[in-house]
Amino acid sequence: MYQFVIPVHHVTWSTRSVLEGVYEKYKPKHIYVITSENEIKILKDKSNYWKIKNLTLLDEDNFFLKKYGLTKNDIVSQITQNKPNYTPGWLYQQIIKLGANDAIDQLDEVFVVWDSDLLPVNSWPILDNKKEKFALLQDKSYGNQDILNSWKNLIINVLGINPVEDERGTFTSHHMIFKKKYLKSLKLKFKDHFKSDQNWIKLIIKAANIYGSFGEYWTYASWVNHINKDDLNYYPYEKYGLTTERFFDDGNGLFSKNYKKYISFKEQEDFYPSYSSILNFISKKYLSLPSSLSFETNIRHTKKKDDNIHLEEKRSIWREKKAYHRDKKI
Repeated sequence: MYQFVIPVHHVTWSTRSVLEGVYEKYKPKHIYVITSENEIKILKDKSNYWKIKNLTLLDEDNFFLKKYGLTKNDIVSQITQNKPNYTPGWLYQQIIKLGANDAIDQLDEVFVVWDSDLLPVNSWPILDNKKEKFALLQDKSYGNQDILNSWKNLIINVLGINPVEDERGTFTSHHMIFKKKYLKSLKLKFKDHFKSDQNWIKLIIKAANIYGSFGEYWTYASWVNHINKDDLNYYPYEKYGLTTERFFDDGNGLFSKNYKKYISFKEQEDFYPSYSSILNFISKKYLSLPSSLSFETNIRHTKKKDDNIHLEEKRSIWREKKAYHRDKKI
């Protein structure tokens, strides 16, 4: 049983199914959700009847206040000065992931960070042959090369190491197994590079401002690979990545529309479907279950150029404009 840390930007139609899915699949020792005060109110109101246990809601605005004396606004205001790629809130969420061990005293040495839009379906075990493993879920053939180069250059120049590479998949895995000892040494490396006594949060922002962006999962995985490559264990893309799908759905996408028809949904009702209901629907639509589904709600996913669309998006049966897809039931 592992503890899960899940940053949540907004409570969306899929939040319930993701949280229930994580609980159903992994039986976490505890789930820590970090979100805004307004979203906490929504979750407190709605989650009483959700099938989740051991859930703690933490305020993202004051997440680092006790440890570093910094509010979200203090941190985000530094990001907006130089406007690195993606939004300040996106980078702040990455900082939450890397800083969870600093802000949550109860976290064990090993814990799992999980993206709030990642629904486990026919998913992977965390523990395999006494080793914790994450799964590579993104093919490296597509994507925004400028962003990837920003991440790569930061790893090379700030950490002074070569980024870890896989033949088929990227390390933007939408979840990660973190170990406190590697997080601690990673943060010290940022201080060493900048010859600074500032806390690591400010230094990561400084690095992101210099190089244009920051990839938390790839950075962490590369650091672990450098320190102790035997401790970087993952399922190759071919194991679980080949069946995962990623698509835009804000509650009105193809998946949601078809699901609503499936359950005869009435629009005046709250739309927070349960994991079991979503799973039943998925089982009707696929000949073989996907390992996971990612419900993207950022509108930018509908505006990508074809060259920047990841394979998991291209092949999804729920993509509005799809080049091809996996087998599906009629």
